[in-house]
Amino acid sequence: MSRKYTNQRIHQRGELYQLLIVLLLFYCNLLAQSSNKMDFSLFSKNNSASFCRNDSSEYIRREDGKKYWLPLIEIVGLNLTVNAYNNYLLDENFAKISRESIKDNLKTGFVWDEDSYIMNQFLHPFNGAAYYNSARSNGLIFWEAIPYTFGGSLMWELFMENEPPSYNDLVNTTFSGITLGEISYRVSNLIIDESTDGIERVLREFTSSLINPMQGFNRLINGKMWRKGPSTSRDIYHLVFSTGVHNVFYGGNIKNDKSFLTLRLNLVYGNKFAVSKHNNPFDYFSLHTEFNFADGDDIKVIFASGVIWDDKIKLFDNSKNIFGIYKEIDILINDVYKLSSTSVTGQVINRVSLSPLVSIENDFSLSAILLGATNSKYANEEGKDYNLGPGASGRIGAKIIFKDIGELYASFKRYWIHTLSGAESDEFVGLLMVGITHPFYSNNFVGLEFLIYERYGHYIDYNDYSNSNTALRLYIRHII
Repeated sequence: MSRKYTNQRIHQRGELYQLLIVLLLFYCNLLAQSSNKMDFSLFSKNNSASFCRNDSSEYIRREDGKKYWLPLIEIVGLNLTVNAYNNYLLDENFAKISRESIKDNLKTGFVWDEDSYIMNQFLHPFNGAAYYNSARSNGLIFWEAIPYTFGGSLMWELFMENEPPSYNDLVNTTFSGITLGEISYRVSNLIIDESTDGIERVLREFTSSLINPMQGFNRLINGKMWRKGPSTSRDIYHLVFSTGVHNVFYGGNIKNDKSFLTLRLNLVYGNKFAVSKHNNPFDYFSLHTEFNFADGDDIKVIFASGVIWDDKIKLFDNSKNIFGIYKEIDILINDVYKLSSTSVTGQVINRVSLSPLVSIENDFSLSAILLGATNSKYANEEGKDYNLGPGASGRIGAKIIFKDIGELYASFKRYWIHTLSGAESDEFVGLLMVGITHPFYSNNFVGLEFLIYERYGHYIDYNDYSNSNTALRLYIRHII
């Protein structure tokens, strides 16, 4: 998108999208528990279904077919509409395209752009999700929707701006857009139930369209938004809401601290150990969103991970073991670093039952970061507000589960990003988390976490730089 947006406008749009994730999921939960007179269970789990499966095990209705040309028309129309909005209503210079600007873009080729962190690392994936869901909501499967996502981004970069096309925009819009797109597609389908009517139907269609606008648009134009249909079957899911106090100690100094209100929503779709049911990408996925608010300062975390392929492996007796390939997005924004990565991950997960009351779950993963970004105190001298490049990451985690007592867990994830655009460097950032939870009423738990945020940058033309903060979080968790 534009490299001419004001920083204030970009920041406001970024904050809006980030808050929307939490608000929509929380809104869904409120609807799910709002009435005893009508079935407002937004994510119904036990409804019967009248569905058939196609060869790839994708659920499609009997009267539906795949539409290959319609999403192409929608994507072209979407790009033209956004360009017209920026050009005629906002009078943005970047949107004033011409035959000459297109020729210049084709001649110049791809470059690393200078857009802000929020624009490139957060807003572009949402555009990619719209391209992706235009295809998915027209009956195409995961793999078939990918070329449409890439094509929509390529069209924008080459033809819809009068500035050179961008490597990083193409990667972020495509690969991150696929991840966000598939998650929003499945969540929106959890909400839709064509057997309902009246205010319940309106609320379901409205909420689903907020989460997945392109599917809402297609349901509107083909009449499905008000068409009566059979009750739908839902895949299993778990939604967890947490709130509490997050206290950061800057530089590890207990006298230099700030308190934040913390809100977290975790959505787990499917069963990660039920590999025989993972017939399609993202038949299992997890979404972790975390927002910590304080006066003049926020901390934001988004982790999204969806299975591409997995299978059982033999490691130990009396244990469950799987190896899988996952598509992941990580976004972390705090006072030590801004970090984002879109990656492909190989992960081993192991669960061992020590007794009927105690079990241990371990995980180990290595990721190839297709494109990552992190802020740098020297990046401004290179004309950017962050460093950008590929890299790798690794994670190790362990959780001890005590039945009816709680959990003890720990994890550490370390990122390496090699700068291709920005201040030439190798950036290393990490997050250590140790926590404990204890049940106190029904599906409610109280928890305590200790965290360390740290970073180290090795620079070619500048002095090396390191920093770290610690934090304590006290929270209450509710399992929905």
